[in-house]
Amino acid sequence: MIHWNENNGWMEFPHLSLNTGLTRTYTLAYKLTDRNSETWSTRFSRFKDKDQKAYFGGARLFYEAFPPLFNSLNLAPANCVFLAALSSSETSADRSRQIPYIAAELASLIGAHDGIDALSKQVHESIHNRYSAGARDAELEKANYVCGKLPAKNVFVFDDFVTRGGTLSKVAQAVHAANSGSKVYGVALAKTERVNWCRNPENDHVPARWAKVWTDGENEVA
Repeated sequence: MIHWNENNGWMEFPHLSLNTGLTRTYTLAYKLTDRNSETWSTRFSRFKDKDQKAYFGGARLFYEAFPPLFNSLNLAPANCVFLAALSSSETSADRSRQIPYIAAELASLIGAHDGIDALSKQVHESIHNRYSAGARDAELEKANYVCGKLPAKNVFVFDDFVTRGGTLSKVAQAVHAANSGSKVYGVALAKTERVNWCRNPENDHVPARWAKVWTDGENEVA
């Protein structure tokens, strides 16, 4: 089981299984792949399946939950830049896609720099279709992430889900290659986990009010 600390309702991971270049990684909760009936896992699965209501719920929760987390880190917004990990089919970020859109909105909300266009990579097959760690690693190698020069040293990389940390690590390495001395923080909706592998994973840490925030977001969809 990967150790984590609680921070303003978030799961703060000092280390992931793959953690090269990452300072810390934050997720809101677990997405349990073998306990689909668990409430938060169900919400996250719908987000992954591109359910429009879940998109709004997830976005509203990010907007509600991220500012207190950011404030706890005592970082100056002017020295922070927000990026988004790219989907397997992207060479650069589609700003209309949910995670880049959320990251850009949060940059505006916080007063940080918008670095959404700084990342590029090669198209590759989805790692979610690879069932061994070696196969996932080999597919990620094809991505060949490249990062441009960034206007700040504290870099937040947003993604929907993190499992071992492979994608975030690839992005972090690209950031460091072009921006020496940076600190890279991963931020994701959920940490994907299996009950059969991780002893008693629970989402009891999630603040009760977050469920209402998510539901209110879903209710915005006509």
